[in-house]
Amino acid sequence: MFPSHWILFATIPFTYALIGWVTNWLALKMTFYPIQFIGYPPYLGWQGIIPRKANKIAQNFVEVITEKLLDVKEIAKKIDDATVEKKLSDALEPTIHKATIEFANSIDPELWNKFPKNLQIDIINKIKKESGVIIKKITREIQEDIHSKLDIKNLVFEKLTGENTKTIVDMFQSVGGPEFKFIERSGLYFGFILGFIQLLIWIHFPIAWTLPLQGVLVGYVTNFLAIQMIFRPLEPKKYFGIFEYQGLFLKRKESVSLAFAKIVSEQILSSKNILEELLSGKAAEILLLDIQKEILIQIDRITTFTKPLIAVSGKWSTYETSKLEISKTITDATILQAKGLDDYLQSCMALETIITTKMNGMSSKDFESILRSAFQEDELLLILIGAALGAFVGFLQLVLVSL
Repeated sequence: MFPSHWILFATIPFTYALIGWVTNWLALKMTFYPIQFIGYPPYLGWQGIIPRKANKIAQNFVEVITEKLLDVKEIAKKIDDATVEKKLSDALEPTIHKATIEFANSIDPELWNKFPKNLQIDIINKIKKESGVIIKKITREIQEDIHSKLDIKNLVFEKLTGENTKTIVDMFQSVGGPEFKFIERSGLYFGFILGFIQLLIWIHFPIAWTLPLQGVLVGYVTNFLAIQMIFRPLEPKKYFGIFEYQGLFLKRKESVSLAFAKIVSEQILSSKNILEELLSGKAAEILLLDIQKEILIQIDRITTFTKPLIAVSGKWSTYETSKLEISKTITDATILQAKGLDDYLQSCMALETIITTKMNGMSSKDFESILRSAFQEDELLLILIGAALGAFVGFLQLVLVSL
């Protein structure tokens, strides 16, 4: 009853299990890698599905993060301006001390030494105090109009695209790691079952040319079933009145939320990235001018009593030049020291907690969209890759049978 190649055919369930596993494994690798296009663009070569769609996926994440998960203005209000003032004022003290002496000596090399010691201390303390006032004022302005000072959407987009495309791949693999592992392993299980069915069919209809077609079926069905089992059903559902099942991704809601929140808070919207965007981004020039303007106002206020003497001595232009220099020195130092606030801001904003809580409160449909909607239109491509790889392995079987 068995054909002459009965040993080969007896291994069909195991062969198809291998086909299922290999096709799913390769399909997943082709989903994520390579990060950059390899070959001769635009058509001859390959780039991972996720990296190829990075801009579109990033835009989806921008909307999810900034519209569904975070209220940037509310988060900014959590920052305590008094704490920011204290931390920066203390850090700026050496700079203020040095810059004040240089400022006085630039007008008159002996001017600072002519002041009594207590007056010197008083001037430095006043500049430090007024610097603190400026820091509080600027902090409040940022809180009240955060969107004009910080382009949060652009920041999220930039941290997920271009040279940061790997971050978006890492995000999918971290958030959906167990699901992708399931897709890989499911090829083994489903492949064995389908291979066993094929063995039964082969016993009665040993037609060699059907092997590539069967490979297509195994590659297609194993990927299709795996994806369905990850996302469906959205809610727990009983089957045959015996066992309950829910899509694997939905079932892991708490751990998925935590993983997603961790990546967003540490790699995308980390306090360091926010500070860099704020202090070095598109709106940074406005912020720097605001700080410098405030410092100039305070210098004028503090030096009111010396202005007549400066005017009489004919050193007014020197005073104006030096005033600009000290304001720039203190502004630069403020920006530099502000970058050291990242630890405080990270704990203060508590993005990881906020995002985790918001995600856990999402409906199953909205929650599913975080991972799936970004590449749903390419799910068919993922399934077809599995089918094509299955056809290739089936063709190799055909060659072996024909030997």
